[in-house]
Amino acid sequence: MSQHEHHISSPNLLISTFIALVALTILTCVMAQVSLDNVHVEVVAPMIFDAPQDLSWLDMPITLIIATAKALLVAVIFMHLQHDKLLNSIVLIGSVVFLVLFVGMVLLDSNEYQHQIDEYIYDTAPVE
Repeated sequence: MSQHEHHISSPNLLISTFIALVALTILTCVMAQVSLDNVHVEVVAPMIFDAPQDLSWLDMPITLIIATAKALLVAVIFMHLQHDKLLNSIVLIGSVVFLVLFVGMVLLDSNEYQHQIDEYIYDTAPVE
């Protein structure tokens, strides 16, 4: 039989992780309410941008980054991944990389057939 060491996390670590998860959840809710389609970025880079920019395409990547950070916090702290074997961390990182690549490829192709969908909706709309 093998001996397993038990790791007890300190209350400060657990409370700070809880606060971080709550803050990231609030940030996700704020991102759902904020519209990025008319952002004034000319304040940041006036030489490049002279008008408000449509940054609505950043909604999903920002939300996915926040969700990934929350999932990694749960895996590292609450599932004690930092005290586990290195192979488990490699498997987790490989899974996250595969998921990012898979979702990225799907998103690259998501607007490819939008004009056909719009034409179909237009053609099947009831005539008044």
